[in-house]
Amino acid sequence: MSNTVLNLENIAIGYQSSKKEHIICRNIYFNLYQGELVCLLGRNGSGKSTLLKTIANMLPTLQGSITINQIDYSNLSALDFAKNISIVLTESLPENSLTVFETIALGRQPYTNWLGKITEEDEQIVLNAMELTDTVSLKNNFVNQLSDGQLQRVMIARALAQDTPIILLDEPTSHLDIHHKINIFKILRKISKETQKTILISTHEINLALKNSDRLLLIDNHTFSIGNVQESKIQDKLTSIFNSDDIKYDAKSNQFIF
Repeated sequence: MSNTVLNLENIAIGYQSSKKEHIICRNIYFNLYQGELVCLLGRNGSGKSTLLKTIANMLPTLQGSITINQIDYSNLSALDFAKNISIVLTESLPENSLTVFETIALGRQPYTNWLGKITEEDEQIVLNAMELTDTVSLKNNFVNQLSDGQLQRVMIARALAQDTPIILLDEPTSHLDIHHKINIFKILRKISKETQKTILISTHEINLALKNSDRLLLIDNHTFSIGNVQESKIQDKLTSIFNSDDIKYDAKSNQFIF
């Protein structure tokens, strides 16, 4: 992998309150490459969601710079940003009477005129997103009638229809049963390989992350590491973060044993 789409340089993440900075993690350096699936792992409170929201431009960087396709975030308008990064968060959808197709078509908003009218090309992009996420059969269903697993696939399809080089997901499999968790990871891996989009996922599904990711991004105790699971430094970090009396990382089988 050599095509860098996202670069974080000496980033510090956290929050500002009453003119005081609360830094969760600093000295963050890494690149994300075209077409890779990266899973962000760490214990609760380690800063996973904060990092995602910083990359998503929902929180300011407290230090350092972020560039996408060699363009500094500060030089991107809101519209240009929406054409480069799409986001799937854990928040529930507000009550509405939209169909699945209409909901996914909202991903085309950065490209439509002020009337929001989609073209034949937009419609084809939406249909392609539905094919990749196995939501075609749900096209005319109302989103408020979907199961959690179906709704998550629709949200991924909406992000895919936004046609950005980078897709961010915060806990995309929370509240799903094991079958839907596996299916979501399978779909995301398929998207990254078939469309060459870069996908960064924050997740607690450690074994699914180990099985499906190209690289892991690990946050622990105000520090971070990035690499593939074959690297000894990553295996050591996994052991350091997650091993306990109840769970052990087994490098031979590349999974945690409960």
